[in-house]
Amino acid sequence: MNQIVKAYKPMWSLNHAISLMGWDFETYMPSKGTEERGVADSQLHLLHKDLLLNKDFVGLVESAKKLEGLNDLEKGIVRVLNREITKQLKIPKELTEAESLERIRGNMTWRMAREKSDFMMYKPHLEKMIDIKKQIAEKIGYEKHPYDALLDSFEEELTVDELDNVFGDLTPRLQKIIKKLVDTGSPFLKESKLAKSNYDIQRVDELNHDILTILQYDMKRFRMDVSTHPFTETMSLNDVRITTRYEGIDFKKSISSTIHEAGHALYDLQCDQSLSMTPLQGGSSLALHESQSRFWENIVGRSLPFVQLIAPLIRKQVTFANRATDDELFLYFNNINADYIRVDADEVTYNLHIALRYEIEKKIFGDELSVSEIPEFWNDRMEQLLGVRPNKDSQGVLQDTHWSSGLFGYFPTYTLGNLVSALIVSKMRKDLKDYEVEIRRGNFKPIREWLRLKIHRYGSIYAPKALLNKTLNEGYNPDYFVTYIETKYLAS
Repeated sequence: MNQIVKAYKPMWSLNHAISLMGWDFETYMPSKGTEERGVADSQLHLLHKDLLLNKDFVGLVESAKKLEGLNDLEKGIVRVLNREITKQLKIPKELTEAESLERIRGNMTWRMAREKSDFMMYKPHLEKMIDIKKQIAEKIGYEKHPYDALLDSFEEELTVDELDNVFGDLTPRLQKIIKKLVDTGSPFLKESKLAKSNYDIQRVDELNHDILTILQYDMKRFRMDVSTHPFTETMSLNDVRITTRYEGIDFKKSISSTIHEAGHALYDLQCDQSLSMTPLQGGSSLALHESQSRFWENIVGRSLPFVQLIAPLIRKQVTFANRATDDELFLYFNNINADYIRVDADEVTYNLHIALRYEIEKKIFGDELSVSEIPEFWNDRMEQLLGVRPNKDSQGVLQDTHWSSGLFGYFPTYTLGNLVSALIVSKMRKDLKDYEVEIRRGNFKPIREWLRLKIHRYGSIYAPKALLNKTLNEGYNPDYFVTYIETKYLAS
């Protein structure tokens, strides 16, 4: 196994460089560097593929598969590498290169199209990326639905059948909750004046850094910058970077984005250091990663104890909030408002945004929806699910960066992450009797340690479903999330 880990180091190094370039592309790279960056990125991906599929390396992995008595870590290394080798053997180099080039070109065009709210500007790039991903899905192979091949890339063994069950159960239950909130005139539905006032970007940036300090982030291993769309990039277990964004109005959006991305970062920062520079470095899956970001953003970050904790900091940095009570701030952070934009959505409506994207992606790869039909379908379905209809492309089909990066199959992991985050807090409350008291005190060590022991330390040793069963004795069960939402929003 030592031979495999040693031979993997050059691949890890290429991933490190690709991650650093990806972070730079989103933060500081001049826009005219797009074409050359696209070539450099695609060539590094091809180099990585060559190293992965080198016959000597493949031979090492094949030999390891036949060994008996492997421990869990060794089995994890073999599982992760075998999955990647099997897929990459099926995908021709030309497709790998084409996807990398289109990812850079399409993303830069998407940025301009979003700014101008012009879908037609972006449409040729979306068509090209979808064509590439359809070819990749066919090469990888699937049992029932082409979309399964892409889902599995983000969430091991995830299928359309499984997601149909999740959304078929969750969506109507959430719509019933929203109806109850409307019928009862819930105070959570009343928009706060705080959302309509302009804030000083520099002072909210200071506020975000103050919050990261409270959450105990080590700035020698972590940093935060600004980008169009907030994200987390892990170069290594000791170099994890996040971004946030500042729109100048409705300051909770920036705070929530910061806490969300910090949740992603913590997963990798608390991965066992023995897994550094191995195939097992980092989170087990996108759904488990999203469970961490959504846990911190929503379950901790929007809780009354946390709002009470950061309220003095808010009043100090956001001048127009200095007279808001803790209860008013709590209602502001938890305002329920069916709106167009997914990243700004509240806990109750958020998964309806994901249901919409899941339906569209499933139809795209099932050849039931053409690219030209996506904007109209998007608007119609959003109106049915959320009761609002986008009146421009930037509110609808152009709002997310994922498709320009070829990330088809990613969106459903957000909802799975929400389900797991509710499962986590249900289990955590039983183990940590002073859970809320410690949050109010600003002591996050018990929560961080619980997450480290149950999830973070394992990295990718276990497949996501296996890890959930091993440590939480549960799967992607919507009941925990629905109970959490009902308790918070209907029982108050």
